[in-house]
Amino acid sequence: MLDTNQTISVSELTNQIKNLLEGNFQQIWVSGEISNFKHHYSGHMYFTLKDDSAEIKAVMFKGFNQYLRFKPEDGMQVLANGRLSVYEQRGQYQLILKQLEPSGIGTLYLAFEALKKQLAEEGLFDIEKKQKLPEYPKTIGVITSQSGAAVQDIFQILERRAPFVDIILRATKVQGEGAALDIGQAIEEFNEYKKVDVIIMGRGGGSLEDLWPFNEEIVARAISASTIPIISAVGHETDYSISDMVADKYTSTPSAAAEIVSPSISDIKEIIDKQQLKLESYMKYLIERKWQNIDELINRHSRQQPKKVIDLQQSELEKLSNRFVNSILQNQNILRMELSPLTEKLSALNPIAIMKRGYSVAFKLPDRQIIRASGDIEKGHKFELLTSKGSFTATKIMDLTKSKNKQ
Repeated sequence: MLDTNQTISVSELTNQIKNLLEGNFQQIWVSGEISNFKHHYSGHMYFTLKDDSAEIKAVMFKGFNQYLRFKPEDGMQVLANGRLSVYEQRGQYQLILKQLEPSGIGTLYLAFEALKKQLAEEGLFDIEKKQKLPEYPKTIGVITSQSGAAVQDIFQILERRAPFVDIILRATKVQGEGAALDIGQAIEEFNEYKKVDVIIMGRGGGSLEDLWPFNEEIVARAISASTIPIISAVGHETDYSISDMVADKYTSTPSAAAEIVSPSISDIKEIIDKQQLKLESYMKYLIERKWQNIDELINRHSRQQPKKVIDLQQSELEKLSNRFVNSILQNQNILRMELSPLTEKLSALNPIAIMKRGYSVAFKLPDRQIIRASGDIEKGHKFELLTSKGSFTATKIMDLTKSKNKQ
């Protein structure tokens, strides 16, 4: 007889299955073939992943599939990354995918992600570990293929922009077996040589497989251990390589690396001209300051010597004396100008000036009193007559007033 107390609902069973599956398969990689592919108008992708013995439903939502670098198709072998989910309404389980890669590069991609995660945890990508590139390198080391286009581009740009820079090429393999080991050894050799200011390491474009040596651990650790700044110049436009992440600087092409590392002659000349102006201005300022200091020292030194002090004071006294004399002369001129009209008036009133016009003055003798009228002197008395050109003595012989009355 059935025990109904042990039964559960479909929803409860499905929920238990959901918790069991989703809890144990949150991050998995699955390889298989795409079939029944449908790119919904909403942007989501629905398809089935299968192999010879089984199949599973899969969905990749728009937020993730918009970054795919290829177009999924039926029959395509892929490597899918995601989590397992249960669709409770239908009792079906399916994969919810975040990443999808063609299986041809899927293994490499897994290796790339694993190494990237490991090196990031070790701190090899930290900005604090990046070395500053030299502004004016004298010697540049180049690590690339001797026969590739990259080396020609680098040499041409450096010759045009900075012909004064020495270039040392360490030819290496840049793809295929042994390339990563050769690149790592080249980095170590430049560090042992110790006469290179910066290293350009890279190659031209290619497939993921061709560029793979720059994603290997041996190269990453050699870059990290280098005491010489390294520019990673792997010829790709969209993705970063491991060497890009570890290097002190990365560029998308070797040509761009050569441009960055080589200041042009015209740029250097402009910088020199600006620095020269600054130096001239600063030197002029220093000279003027020194002149002022010398003048102050001379004055201070002279004040400490008695003879110098006397000479200085005598010089000051002469200056004051000259100023005093000039002031007196100036005042005299002012007074003379003010007295000139008065002098003219006094000259006009001067008796001598009057006598020069024909007048004379008579004096009684012997007391020399002025004779103002005819009656002031008796007849027969002598008197002195003063003129403008001398004097003489005369005797009054008659009274003209009385004679006129008689007439």
